[in-house]
Amino acid sequence: MAKAHNMPDHHSINSLITALFVAALPHFVYQPFWVGLMFVVMMGWRLLHSYRAWPLPAHHRGLKLFHNGLAVAMILVLFSQFSLTIGLEAGAALLTIMLAFKLVELQSLRDYYLSCFLGFFLIITNFFYSQRIFMVLPMLVAVILLTSCLLSINSPSSVQSFRQRLSLASRMVIQSIPVMLLLFVLFPRIPGPLWGVPDDANQTASTGISDSLTLGQFSQLSLSDEIAFRVAFAEDRIPSSANLYWRGPVLWNTDGQTWSPAGNGQLKRFEPQLATQGEAIDYTMTLEPHDEQWLFALDMPTARPEGFLNYLTTDGRLLSGKPIKQRKQYQLVSYTGYRFNPDTDPNVEQALKLPEGFHPQTLELANQWQQETVNSSEYINRVLQHFNREAFSYSLSPPALTGDGVDQFLFETREGFCEHYAVSFTVLMRAAGIPARVVTGYLGGEVNPVDNVLVVRQRDAHAWVEIWLKEQGWVRIDPTSAVSSERIETGMTNLLPAERRSPLFISNSDALLKLWYQMRYQWDAFNTAWDIWVVAFGPEKQIELLSMLGMKDPDWKKMAAVLAFLLALTGIVMLLLSYARRPHPDKAVHLYQQFCSKLARTGINRQTHEGAYDFSKRAQRFLPEYKTQIAAITEIYNELRYNQADNSLLTKLESEIKQFRPKR
Repeated sequence: MAKAHNMPDHHSINSLITALFVAALPHFVYQPFWVGLMFVVMMGWRLLHSYRAWPLPAHHRGLKLFHNGLAVAMILVLFSQFSLTIGLEAGAALLTIMLAFKLVELQSLRDYYLSCFLGFFLIITNFFYSQRIFMVLPMLVAVILLTSCLLSINSPSSVQSFRQRLSLASRMVIQSIPVMLLLFVLFPRIPGPLWGVPDDANQTASTGISDSLTLGQFSQLSLSDEIAFRVAFAEDRIPSSANLYWRGPVLWNTDGQTWSPAGNGQLKRFEPQLATQGEAIDYTMTLEPHDEQWLFALDMPTARPEGFLNYLTTDGRLLSGKPIKQRKQYQLVSYTGYRFNPDTDPNVEQALKLPEGFHPQTLELANQWQQETVNSSEYINRVLQHFNREAFSYSLSPPALTGDGVDQFLFETREGFCEHYAVSFTVLMRAAGIPARVVTGYLGGEVNPVDNVLVVRQRDAHAWVEIWLKEQGWVRIDPTSAVSSERIETGMTNLLPAERRSPLFISNSDALLKLWYQMRYQWDAFNTAWDIWVVAFGPEKQIELLSMLGMKDPDWKKMAAVLAFLLALTGIVMLLLSYARRPHPDKAVHLYQQFCSKLARTGINRQTHEGAYDFSKRAQRFLPEYKTQIAAITEIYNELRYNQADNSLLTKLESEIKQFRPKR
């Protein structure tokens, strides 16, 4: 063991600085810039003390006041930025700053141990921001480095080099993996996180879809490659891209600029009618957190998912009882062919309202077309033909609209994304007395050929329209198809410029592009497995896995019993392996050690550098009355160790040592 009252040497402290820097590195990205800056300044101060003998706060009263004052100032800055909010970001920032200040005033082994253990907590806080494999690997390195630091103060550098300590720490971490896996698989899971914090607990949740829509909003999402959700279809029966409408919020109300869902009490409650056509589609959704209540589903789901609180609204929205703050997996059955409320819907009047004083040119155009057509079907076709035959274009970066967005789009810019066409089409329908509403969600997705999982990204965000017709119910019409059929039939990926689909330097090489896509698909498949079986490994997934492994009706009692048994078994196996690897001395060495122990009880201890003959001579000088016995035992031992001898000599050595009872 290291000396209890000594200060760690500068090699151990420098190793700790390296380990803590690796552990804190992700915080430089996620935390305010001043957190990372102050961490680097404090680390630099300590390094300058090691290499340039700069004074520390403990060496100078003025520096101590400066150090403490700066720490207080950082806490005040922390409060000014986060107020009194107790949350993940504020807590992680406080831990990072205080750990840096603690390292500057480190003066004892106690301080060193404390800094190491706080470093392990710092590693944990990084997973509040991301649980991707890119975060796991550097944090694994940080764990090994911190373990090496603990070894350094329990094994001086004169005994073990840095490389030896690093190797030993790596082996220790690797040997802990079986126990880690047992705990991961069998430790009973509870729904939700083990901690609860307000406000910023959902700070990692994000989505491209919101519960309101303004013109130009969705076009911004075409720049995002963030994953919205993944879908695994039963028996790999994936519908065509044109049928992959992922239903989300339904927007009824508009103030002329923004569209939003119906408010509380606006929609009359009734039992919706759904007549399905074609084959049922079974699939499993893995939804990324977005801090809203809606659950996306293939249009149209026929039943609610099981295992958590959720409900299906009268306008076909699937909602969770709580906001989605963590990755959620659920199973659904949908039909792409259906009739929704074909006989009646008491809320159709809500789908006819338009704000006064808005869209005068659009209303005038609708009135003109209504006079030129004889029925609703002809009017609808007239609108779609207008989009198709006139100089309208589909653009990922449409021009910004000012004033009345619908009028400006239809009569001036004529360049838009999906929401431009959906909103304009809805206004034209309502102006003609045809109930219409905007539906937002996603369209299409990209199938990974490695695992046949459909990946839907934020750039796949889409808006379309539902109109209500007698005896047909709510009918989906996508006006974007009149302008860009490629968006509907092949998806968003093919519409992206080459530099968005792959790195620019390989976009002109077919061979490199093929290799790029293969590598990307493999990586995406790995990430999918990681997200489902590691990050999203909750109670439902745990029960599913244990059932697959043969455990009947898994519950916490069975898990705890099996876990205790396997941990005990693992401990026994490790002890047996450790015992088997331990060097076992031969019988002569074992007997000679007994002889040395008897001499040690009289105060004569054998030195590590001392051979048997030299030790014998020294012992004879201190115990002259036992000179003959000591010489005889040593001679027999040397004969057994260095010459060929039979078992009778070993028996004689054992007898001599047994009779040897020195006293002093």
